[in-house]
Amino acid sequence: MKKIIFLLIFCFSITSFSQTGKVTIQKNNSDQKLTVDGKDFIVNGINWDYFPIGTNYSYSLWNQ
Repeated sequence: MKKIIFLLIFCFSITSFSQTGKVTIQKNNSDQKLTVDGKDFIVNGINWDYFPIGTNYSYSLWNQ
């Protein structure tokens, strides 16, 4: 019984301190931007692919 009460208190504490910022996506004719609480938010990322520069989807790694 004590474990269940502890688990409920733990779950409630996690959800009560979760993110409260307002996240929106603003769109216009030329672009989109992500905003959090009205401020621009930048997401950095990397895309890796094994196709050499200048090739397209028809490149075959196995035929080289």
